Amino acid sequence: MSKQQTVGRRRRTALSGALAMGLATIGLTMVPPGSAGAVPVGKIDAGVPFSSVVYGTGCLYNLTVDVNASGPVTFWERKQGYPERFIGAARADGAIATIRWVPRRIGDRLLYAKQGGVQGPVAVMRVHQGYGSGWACFAL
Repeated sequence: MSKQQTVGRRRRTALSGALAMGLATIGLTMVPPGSAGAVPVGKIDAGVPFSSVVYGTGCLYNLTVDVNASGPVTFWERKQGYPERFIGAARADGAIATIRWVPRRIGDRLLYAKQGGVQGPVAVMRVHQGYGSGWACFAL
């Protein structure tokens, strides 16, 4: 590396450091585009179950959530008093992220999405025994 290239690199590094320090001084941070303020803005929606009251184990549902930024969105499920369980992830398409969900256990499930490290509102889904499978499935 030539002496001129070394001096140029040092100047760019010093300028980058000064810019970051200046932004920090006025309370701004440098974040990747599209991730600033990214948050799910609504509850997860699984659509209307076939039985119109409860969701069924083994049945297939599309989970959708409205978001305010593009980028990855993760979907989570948990039962009251138990640790969360990762359902899946999707990239937001426009202002909506969608994945498929197959409930595995009976009981009330708390479903929510996370984006940019922020959890969205919780939706409570009642899950009963499912009869059939996939889309041709119902619960009682």
